[in-house]
Amino acid sequence: MKTVLLKTLPLAVAISITASLLMGGCFAVTAPVEEIQEQASYSLTDSAQFTFGPLQITPQTVTSGQSFTVTMQINNTGTAEGTYTANLYIDGSVADSQSVTVSPDQQAEAYFQASVQTAGHHLIGIGQQTVDITAIESRIPVTVKIDNGQMDGCNPAAESVSLQAHMSVRDTGLMIKLSSPPGGFTLTGVNIAAFIKDSTIDFNLDPIIGQTMWVYGEDIAMADPVREYFTVNIYDDRRNKLYSGNYSKNLFSHIPSTVTVPVSDTYVSGDFYIEVQPRNLPRLNAVGGWDRDIWHRYVVHTWYYQLCIGYENSLDPQSWISEGGSIVPGYYPTYNWMIRAEGYQEQN
Repeated sequence: MKTVLLKTLPLAVAISITASLLMGGCFAVTAPVEEIQEQASYSLTDSAQFTFGPLQITPQTVTSGQSFTVTMQINNTGTAEGTYTANLYIDGSVADSQSVTVSPDQQAEAYFQASVQTAGHHLIGIGQQTVDITAIESRIPVTVKIDNGQMDGCNPAAESVSLQAHMSVRDTGLMIKLSSPPGGFTLTGVNIAAFIKDSTIDFNLDPIIGQTMWVYGEDIAMADPVREYFTVNIYDDRRNKLYSGNYSKNLFSHIPSTVTVPVSDTYVSGDFYIEVQPRNLPRLNAVGGWDRDIWHRYVVHTWYYQLCIGYENSLDPQSWISEGGSIVPGYYPTYNWMIRAEGYQEQN
């Protein structure tokens, strides 16, 4: 008996045929009943699948100019580790970005420090997750004052000759003492009640003199050029100068009004002093020949573009005439200048 191995299938599956040589030259062949086929194996590619929790804002009350945190939970429900790029959006613009890697069936957190600079409504988002916030104002407005807002008069040195010796000093200041609220504050502006006294304007409005006599503005301008600026100084309680700035008298008109002049942010605490130097001209003594009695009666007409700071009568005066930050005693003992400090305190 012979055994013959035949390989006839195209898939190289061997079929073994056992041939027995029988009498009469016949073969007996045995083979599988069903054809043997190759079976293919299939597998899915491992991948990360992300889901997200809601955004969390801390603290819940957001203050403009102060930082807050934005967090979002990232869950990986897939079968492989993955990295999610989290973009933080504030009002539609990308403010920050970070990559967060999460293992399969685990969670991680996207974490941002952020801030908004203005109070009001803002939209915060990471990806498709968004939340609306309303930021409150961080700066609490502060006004420090003594006066009650009733102008009782104007700096006498700018409109009379009652203090001739003093009026000959060119750069005297008007100083007021103020007290900051507890914790101090940042001073950003000085509010001044004042107006301009101009010989030409005053002359034209004077019913006694009329419009055919004296107009001394041009004469004074020839004797001493117009001083167009005034100075604001800020001192601490030890009279150390914290700030000094010059401003145009054009900020004021001939009608009494209040004007706030900006100053560089200046932190003050406890008592502090503000000094306004009008830098008005002294009484005119360079040009002679005028009748002194008439000059005394109508001295206002011999002044040219004087800044007249308002005052309020007070039983508790905290204002003085000053020179270079030093109080000159004895002048205006019942006046408080209408000078106020404006600024802000930071909200915790």
